[in-house]
Amino acid sequence: MTIKSLLLASATALAAFQNATAADAIVAAEPEPMEYVRVCDAFGKGYFYIPGTETCLKIGGYVRFDNMLGESPYNGINDGWVGHTRATLRYDAASDTEYGTLRSFIEHRWDNTDGVEKFTLISSYIELGGFRAGYSDSRFDKWLDSAGNIINDDVIDYSPNRTPQVSYVYKTDNGFELLIGLEEGNGTYSAGGTTVYYKDEDWPDPLAGFKYKQDWGGISAIIGYDAQSEEMAAKARLDLTLNDVFSIFIMGGYQSGWDNEDGPAGSRQRNFFGSWNGEWAAWSGFAAKVTDKATINGQAAYEEDGTFAAALNVEYKMVSGFKMMPEINYTDFGGVRGDGNAFGGTVRFQRDF
Repeated sequence: MTIKSLLLASATALAAFQNATAADAIVAAEPEPMEYVRVCDAFGKGYFYIPGTETCLKIGGYVRFDNMLGESPYNGINDGWVGHTRATLRYDAASDTEYGTLRSFIEHRWDNTDGVEKFTLISSYIELGGFRAGYSDSRFDKWLDSAGNIINDDVIDYSPNRTPQVSYVYKTDNGFELLIGLEEGNGTYSAGGTTVYYKDEDWPDPLAGFKYKQDWGGISAIIGYDAQSEEMAAKARLDLTLNDVFSIFIMGGYQSGWDNEDGPAGSRQRNFFGSWNGEWAAWSGFAAKVTDKATINGQAAYEEDGTFAAALNVEYKMVSGFKMMPEINYTDFGGVRGDGNAFGGTVRFQRDF
């Protein structure tokens, strides 16, 4: 065989092998395009688009540890070291519609106090524009932004229980807001040896409020009517921002029919919205931002029945998202809460995310 014949035969064999290989080759499929999570800035920081939708979602919360020492400001009992750990998660989904922002909000938490665990649903509601329907803190509380930046701020209680509710808020461009709503009432109390439910089976409890906020502070008020006790309660609050460092607030509450005998066995029937003892109560406090990281907060409160409560703390933001807050508390009990006083404190560590 000549060299020319050998080369020709080799070329023919190689071509046949390549054709056979090409017939058996596996062609890889094109990869599916990856859909990255997109940042949504239409409703504030921390939102992202749920893939495949135009709905924005924000997930946040905090982890907290409180160490309570000394006498409780609520009952004067000294339980020694009391450790309380809490984990809270919040989910806020929002999208734009022709009727305004459509929002759904969920907040729940897990608590562990001295080894005893508890799960609590804090909020679960839907909002469309100014309309809200669901379960959450009473508007009688949150409409006035609770009280001061104090750990134990409700020794003189200002808030009804969380409750099912519907409400509508009308807002103007100049800082003025109006509220109307209905709340079911929730929880129980003991009267005349009987457990009494706040909920009225026939009709919910109506409430209405207004607020006006500007750079100097704001003024707000709310009134609620308990359909079961047929009594009313109202609160008003004034906030003043004196400068970049110092701000103060004062809040007052009034409820009708405090000394009634309409409950079981001639006992007092409680008003769902009137959570303090006596016809009236007052709360006042301040915040002083002494450095970029440290703020001093104080609050004093008194109810007509005779109990006085005061608290002072320092909120120190060590790094972004982490703060500690040592607080001291003093209570002088009176009226239905008995005599005596209590002195104690709480140290809080909290990581927000």
